[in-house]
Amino acid sequence: MPACGGARSTAGPMPLIVLVVSLVITIYTITIFHNNYMTKFYDLDGELRDIARSHLPPKRNGQQNEIEQGFFDDWDASNSDSHQVKISVSDVFDPSASWSSLQREFLNDDSDIINVEEERKRCASYGFGFPTNTAMPLRRRRLFYGALIASDSAEVIKATSMEQYNIFHTVSLIESNTTQNLTPKKWRFFGSEDASKELNWLYQLFGPKTKVSVGYYVTSQRKDQIGDYEDFELVQEYFQREGHSYRWKFNGMRPDDIAIIGDIDETFSRDFLRALQICDVPQFRPGQSCRAPKVFASTLNFESSTECSWNNRRWWHPDAILGECVDQIGDTGLHPLTKRERWESHGKRLNGYGHHEDYSFYDAKVLAGLNMEGQGPLWLPHEIRTEQGGERVSKKDGSPTGYHFHNFFMSGEEIRFKYSTYGHADPYARVKSLGDFGHDSKLMMAVMCALGNHTENTESSFESISGTSRPIYYLNEEARQARHNLWQDIVRRDEEEYGQPQQRMMEE
Repeated sequence: MPACGGARSTAGPMPLIVLVVSLVITIYTITIFHNNYMTKFYDLDGELRDIARSHLPPKRNGQQNEIEQGFFDDWDASNSDSHQVKISVSDVFDPSASWSSLQREFLNDDSDIINVEEERKRCASYGFGFPTNTAMPLRRRRLFYGALIASDSAEVIKATSMEQYNIFHTVSLIESNTTQNLTPKKWRFFGSEDASKELNWLYQLFGPKTKVSVGYYVTSQRKDQIGDYEDFELVQEYFQREGHSYRWKFNGMRPDDIAIIGDIDETFSRDFLRALQICDVPQFRPGQSCRAPKVFASTLNFESSTECSWNNRRWWHPDAILGECVDQIGDTGLHPLTKRERWESHGKRLNGYGHHEDYSFYDAKVLAGLNMEGQGPLWLPHEIRTEQGGERVSKKDGSPTGYHFHNFFMSGEEIRFKYSTYGHADPYARVKSLGDFGHDSKLMMAVMCALGNHTENTESSFESISGTSRPIYYLNEEARQARHNLWQDIVRRDEEEYGQPQQRMMEE
């Protein structure tokens, strides 16, 4: 395995002495810059695997073979989070110091005293009931969040974390040393003094009540190991996300807690997060079969700028489910293992074993032998996002329950890197105008928006969006204008270098 975060060499085998020295230097660097954040990296041969084994994905069906080890044995064993590290005084900051008075009205809602009438109205606005069990004191559910993190802009991380400020019990973030199509990339939160500073910044964004951790996934897989696999570029994402349930378990997640899976550029609205904590949500009642346990957002899409959004389409993430249906948290005695495409226990579910809500083989070949019926398996973190089975919730007035800040990058080159190296990579992404990314009507719309061209399917501005839900970060007009100005500059520079995009009619 190459040194953590290092480039993959195209030269011949490295002499043993050089390899040993390189490994020593790498471990020393880890110790100097991240001794507070992680304990050790695991190498492929398992030589350093001597602590915190509970963080490793399980060998569910016996011993892992060599290829499976290549996928799953390169995890860090970090036990640390933002509540266990000492951040240097020079890196300490208070995110709330920059809030406007309007933002503060929405964000100062974390009192331990629950306003019953206010919460009752909140629940009704989503079509939820209000808890009627008066035998126990009314309390908020604990929310545990998981997302992958890579080259997302600081702005978009600030926007989503502000919506979530002081709400989550745990935020589990995972960074990898490659993109989805296995293109090597530099670590952002690991391996240098600058990375440590950025990690300290990240630790503080979500509020002092939230435990924030970053796990590091060092993959040794190769494209020839993946083989002929549908959506093979997403395989890496599926395996990375499995780390979330181990972090949640380590942080004390219970069956009555809520798991939320998202991307770092998307979030439930703050008001909906509060509803998920207190309302009588049918999918959160105890004793779930776990066949259709999801609650997922009706998500407003912003394309590269808050001034560019659709008025006729919604995204459908993040996704939330009850802890009793989550892998590593729920009871496998009540929810027997299902079969999946990779070594039976990883990757996508097999047809008939819960994929697309088809449980025909699971019923006949798993439950029947156990004299059970109607139950479903526990859900891996990536399944919470990718599998069907649940309910999409909007506000009763049609307002969204989530926001997606799509392609909020700081340069055209960052966008090209994404489209050339992540899921469904475009081999020509680096050599054509942003407006000519024909496979992505969303990016095309954003380019047209920057040029002042809107259609009947797009909003004319942030102010024209209907409904009562708005992202709190962008209630600041200066932030909205700065983002739109930057996006217009990106498009302008792109046209100067790559030429004007071909004119296309947007059919959607």
